[in-house]
Amino acid sequence: MVEAAKKTLRIDADSHFQPLLDHDSLSVLLPDFEPRLVDMIARDAAVFSDPNARGGGFSGSAAGQQVGALVGGIAAPKSSGPIGHAEFEERAKLLPATGFDMQVLIPDGVFLEKPFKSPIEVAESGIDPLIRYALCVGYNNAVSQAQTTLANTFIGGALVPFGGGTVQQCCDEAIRGVKELGLKAIVINDNWAGRNYDSLDLYPFWQTVNDLNVPIIVHPAPFACQVTDHVPRTYRLGWERMRRLHISNYLGFAFEYMVALASLTLGGVFKEFPNLRFCFYEAGGSWLPWVMFTLDHTYNVERQCARCDIPPSEQIMKSCFIAVEPYEEPIVGTIAQVGSKNFLVGSDYPHPPSTFPNTAVGIERLEGLTQQDKDNILGINARAVFQVP
Repeated sequence: MVEAAKKTLRIDADSHFQPLLDHDSLSVLLPDFEPRLVDMIARDAAVFSDPNARGGGFSGSAAGQQVGALVGGIAAPKSSGPIGHAEFEERAKLLPATGFDMQVLIPDGVFLEKPFKSPIEVAESGIDPLIRYALCVGYNNAVSQAQTTLANTFIGGALVPFGGGTVQQCCDEAIRGVKELGLKAIVINDNWAGRNYDSLDLYPFWQTVNDLNVPIIVHPAPFACQVTDHVPRTYRLGWERMRRLHISNYLGFAFEYMVALASLTLGGVFKEFPNLRFCFYEAGGSWLPWVMFTLDHTYNVERQCARCDIPPSEQIMKSCFIAVEPYEEPIVGTIAQVGSKNFLVGSDYPHPPSTFPNTAVGIERLEGLTQQDKDNILGINARAVFQVP
């Protein structure tokens, strides 16, 4: 008998999750530290992850509530943000309205802002690296719970302190996240504290992920969006010239990704670690043919500078996936050139430019794509990348 064709699961590859962390559960996750130090780390991590942490003080008092009412504000909000932002059970209820069957959960808020320092500061500052590590540990436990409880709905990635911790911490948490918690991917920043992916001190981490054989999700921390200034929260190529006009995220992400692809291909990372697979989020995908041409041109003209022995475009097609925007019309021309097998789609729920409720319809209505192209983008590719049965 002919086996029935599998249903084309629709998978939203970029959907943000900001769980609340519990102080008591966090305090047992770092057994190698002095108890009072662990207690302080857990306390700060729990507070930093709470979107309602400022509900006390004057705004939480009777007078503060009264003032808030007078100016039309809400002095002490009790919700945790958009539906399902922190509670995965509520999130599952809204999923049918999006047009997807599953979501890949990506860290948000304090979890995503990886190095917790700004390149505009001379000295390193911000959240202590131990607290950063505790946030990763706590997030991974929370996203594992979501994935385990609703395995047919959520796909979780293990967050590591990439650029905000040590290489060994990244290795340890990647192993724990995949082997102990069953998470399906590793989530990292788009550079190593301002250094490229082909930095030799990252080889132990790449070896770890290569051995785990799970995909890497690259999702950097966005710049803080203000009218007067977009303050960089992490290292970003060209940050000093992108402080206005909200180009720091959209152009900034793509610029970093182009350098990342150069580092992974020409820099020899893929040659040394052939199991690595990368997914790049929130920059669209229409730039891909140009950077493939440019890297191949560099390879052909200045071969002596390359650490690889095949054209970069071939390696990119084999090992890299790009999340497109649901309404990205230029992707039609890109797919005409390189095909549709290297593209996923992400809604970015619950932030702008999320097209909630029906995100999938954006891809469905793109003229110039075949039905196979649309199915690939909406779920077939993601199902293969994240090894969904």
